[in-house]
Amino acid sequence: MLEKYRNDDARSTESADPAEHRWRILDPQVAAARLASRESAMRQTVVRLSETRRRLDDLAALHSALRGSGPPRHSVETFADRASAGAVLAEALLGCHDETVSCRPGGTHPADPLRPAPDEELHLLARGVRLRVLHPHAARHRPAARAHLERLTAAGAEVRTMAEPFGALTVVDRTVGFLPHPAAADGVVRVCEEATLTFLHRVFDQAWERAEPFAGPDDGPVRDELHRTILSLLSDGVRDETIARRLGISLRTCRRHIADIFKDLGAESRFQAGYLTGRRGGPVSERPPRAH
Repeated sequence: MLEKYRNDDARSTESADPAEHRWRILDPQVAAARLASRESAMRQTVVRLSETRRRLDDLAALHSALRGSGPPRHSVETFADRASAGAVLAEALLGCHDETVSCRPGGTHPADPLRPAPDEELHLLARGVRLRVLHPHAARHRPAARAHLERLTAAGAEVRTMAEPFGALTVVDRTVGFLPHPAAADGVVRVCEEATLTFLHRVFDQAWERAEPFAGPDDGPVRDELHRTILSLLSDGVRDETIARRLGISLRTCRRHIADIFKDLGAESRFQAGYLTGRRGGPVSERPPRAH
């Protein structure tokens, strides 16, 4: 065996030249003793690491049990910036096992803080999670939004649209919900309280029963419901600009629908349209809610 050593003539360790180190023959028994000493130290380190790992596993099991059996530490939490909002939403979707429901009045607009990353919904469906999504009817007429909804339905999602969705909402496995932040446009509010989640899910289900399955942009029932909603808002004196904003459509499209309504009714003014609607019972009859 060879051992590296420093030349005794070197004055100090700091000033020693690497070239002053030399090799000398070492007794194999001495080398084996040194190796055994190092092996013993390594074994002791492995034992300590294993014990630490065992304690961490015990703590993890206790933490999971306490977290699962007790109430959440915070029933309602707010996340004001886009980064943290996106992170908590992505975490919830990653842990979803059964169903995610989502209402998106803004459609597929990228500024929507409750809108998941482009592929997250597809990943949910690939894992066998049921996905139900509500969009405004206007999404049927926007090429980018329509293409996105077609990808979702092709992957197994259930998509429906309605004239005026109730508000932005996402509920994951009925255990955690997300709402828009009341003050920060890019933020979200995370809700973990059971009674609140039950109520939010019921609100979604009621809207879902009355929405139209996503099929084609010119479906008769969709057009009828849109016209019925516009007529109701017109009767309340709502301005065209406000109607367009609430329905998620352009002002030009809104006014085109109003013109179609007037034509269908034979009306020449809002007042006359309201009068004729009252006499005829509306442009279309109310339909019963759809099956869940």
